[in-house]
Amino acid sequence: MAAPSQEYLKTKVMTASPEMLTLMLWDGAIRFAEQGKDAILKKEIEASYKSLVRAQQIVTEMISCLKHSVNPDLCGKLAALYNFIYRRLVDANLQKDAKLVDDALEIMRHQRETWSMLIDQLAKERAAEAQATVIANADALTSADTTPASLPATPRRAYPAFAVRPTAAAPVSLSVQG
Repeated sequence: MAAPSQEYLKTKVMTASPEMLTLMLWDGAIRFAEQGKDAILKKEIEASYKSLVRAQQIVTEMISCLKHSVNPDLCGKLAALYNFIYRRLVDANLQKDAKLVDDALEIMRHQRETWSMLIDQLAKERAAEAQATVIANADALTSADTTPASLPATPRRAYPAFAVRPTAAAPVSLSVQG
């Protein structure tokens, strides 16, 4: 049986949005890179190797998840950036150089912050869309209540005639994770 913390993490991952999964991946890559750097400074060769390899694997996954068909130019730039991070982590692992880890960490932290800002922006946009739908539905309901009772009753539909269907969220051109 899995530990409760493992079950919690599994549930968190399985219910997360693609944007949140990306943020979680950056958190993990940063955490493992920091562990690798600390191990290098402590001269713990095996621990530094294991931590830096885990960070490398996460960055490799980020590279493989880019959807070049959605935005080739952006994905090409991100792939180059992620490859730079990956190369710095590999070189740091081979040379046991904490400065190379710092180079990778600086960019990873910037990427994490970018995704955090994107998630905040998407949350605001989704909240505004939801508020607009609530207002439109309330207005439609109010106008339906003021209609004369002399009108013939219409058969009930699966979706109320006075409600406004929520529109699908417009795709964000910055999302390369789907």
